[in-house]
Amino acid sequence: MAAAIIGGLLNKNYSPALIRVIESDSKKRLVIENKFKVSSMAEFKKIDKDEIIVLAVKPQQAESLLKSISTEISEQLILSIAAGIQIESIGKWARGHKNIVRSMPNVCAQIQLGITALFTKEVLDTKTKLAVEEIVSAIGEFIWLDDESKMDAVTAISGSGPAYIFYFLNAFIESAIELGLSRNEAEKLCGKTLLGSSHLALDQLNDLQNLILSVASKGGTTEEGLKQLESYKLNEMLLKATRAAYEKSKKIGLEFN
Repeated sequence: MAAAIIGGLLNKNYSPALIRVIESDSKKRLVIENKFKVSSMAEFKKIDKDEIIVLAVKPQQAESLLKSISTEISEQLILSIAAGIQIESIGKWARGHKNIVRSMPNVCAQIQLGITALFTKEVLDTKTKLAVEEIVSAIGEFIWLDDESKMDAVTAISGSGPAYIFYFLNAFIESAIELGLSRNEAEKLCGKTLLGSSHLALDQLNDLQNLILSVASKGGTTEEGLKQLESYKLNEMLLKATRAAYEKSKKIGLEFN
């Protein structure tokens, strides 16, 4: 995810000179330097108060890292993408630090088509808020949440959601092959069907039922297929899947916070 953010910023003509990476692994550090032409270092050092720290670590690494750099930070904004780690915990581990924004991007950030949820307990000044939005907009779109507890729902929907889509697409392709199409034919037809349908749906998100009806003619093939999906209660299965991911997110949050 860190690489996606760096790549997104550079694609938006952000100067490599304005980005510094702290990476303790020398091999990973060399890969980052060669790929993005940004400076990197093995250890965190004091930085200017108007710089932004992007906390891009796994949740189990957050506590030890923040404690190790707590004496080196003061007024800087911490933008955390550490999954499940609450603002209260970040502040506690960073010796009472207050200037924190928590975020949850998703894997589509790799192609700058992600969606990132943001939350902060502080009132950000206009300059700082715009800076945060500039960073996350480099990997797609963003929304601000009004309650941190919604992050668990975000994790279950947009965080885990791409995997549900990939799962569906894979099953769709396998179904096409079962009906006699070659893998190349199935991948092309199913992939483009999903892509085109997604674009069409985005224009009419408040009228999806009519979109369904526009394809499902009375007594036609689509109607027959939809009857099968309804008989297997696809809506209920999706609700169970997202609910399970939501509860798991809450559980992980309790473990690490």
